[in-house]
Amino acid sequence: MAVVLALLAAVSYGVSDFIGGLASRRRSALAILLYSYPVGAVLMAALLPLTSGTLTTRAVVFGILGGAFGLVGVVLLYSLLAIAPMNVVSPITAVLAAAVPVVVGVLTGDRPATAAWFGVAIGFVAVVLVSRQPAETSHGRLTTRTVALAIASGVGFGGYFVFLARAGDGTGLWPLLISRLASAVLIVPLAYRAGAVTVIRGWLLALCLIAGALDAAANLFFLLASRQGLLSLAAVITALYPATTVALAIVFLHERPSRAQQVGLGLAAVAIVLITR
Repeated sequence: MAVVLALLAAVSYGVSDFIGGLASRRRSALAILLYSYPVGAVLMAALLPLTSGTLTTRAVVFGILGGAFGLVGVVLLYSLLAIAPMNVVSPITAVLAAAVPVVVGVLTGDRPATAAWFGVAIGFVAVVLVSRQPAETSHGRLTTRTVALAIASGVGFGGYFVFLARAGDGTGLWPLLISRLASAVLIVPLAYRAGAVTVIRGWLLALCLIAGALDAAANLFFLLASRQGLLSLAAVITALYPATTVALAIVFLHERPSRAQQVGLGLAAVAIVLITR
């Protein structure tokens, strides 16, 4: 069940990124996040009475830290994609997002089977390949600062996964609600400073709301996966979410995947099979 939940998280994240990417073609990423983040908080608040769980100090602290780390990851990533080579930044960020929970999971007692370790290794390669963009879509210049910020972005995403998973098994959806509230609050001054506070209506607003709801659903699926299985394996499977985004771009936008992305999609399937053995 943990693997199924992690796959649902990967699919939800991938669809959310695809929809959010479409919306970001008409407005800045910060403007889209300003509308989509509160959706997750509202959705978690609506589901809270339907689940059991106790609000603890640990859930509050880890929820806030998770929300802050996740927001840092998103803001840095979007900022870097505007100025740096996408085919370098995206793989670095994606790999760190998976590597941080794997390291923490192993240090805190995760002991995957041998086949699962091979799946993890192949999964890292798949994440790199699927995240790479064709050379013609990349732009900007790669610098030491760019690499450092890409690493920081990946650590931000990885930290979000860790804090969410370690907020306490008996806390229900409280960590998710608190992390979404923290992100929704923190995004406001960032968007204001960047001049991204704007009115969004119509179909663009609908895209923002759908992206936010799917992102919240992905967080929920990951949280449940990390509670029912190993954090290290749940994180690697979830980190394969770019495969969903690429597949949707192929189907709906008629984009042609690069050779590396095609190989990455195949390796992602192999990794999932090995991890589930």
